[in-house]
Amino acid sequence: MKRLMLAAVLASAVYGCGDDDDDDVGKIKTAIPMDQVPAAVLKAAKDAAPDLTFYAAYDDTFKGQKSIELKGKTKTGKIKELEISPDGKVLGFE
Repeated sequence: MKRLMLAAVLASAVYGCGDDDDDDVGKIKTAIPMDQVPAAVLKAAKDAAPDLTFYAAYDDTFKGQKSIELKGKTKTGKIKELEISPDGKVLGFE
């Protein structure tokens, strides 16, 4: 029984728990220059995560909806990602 539990724990660690929000796993994302990110997207991102300094943006799809993925860093260097719709709605935060 212990081996079965260990196998289940290891399988979930290796393969995940099935909560995959990446619609396009393996797809190469198109970068967007930060000065071309729509103002509504940047405002939503800054409102949702005021402690982040955003440094990269990509065209993306989140749960079947067109989005812009923004990457930002905290003051301690931790990287976070936000998924924002083109009209400025926060779709996801990682």
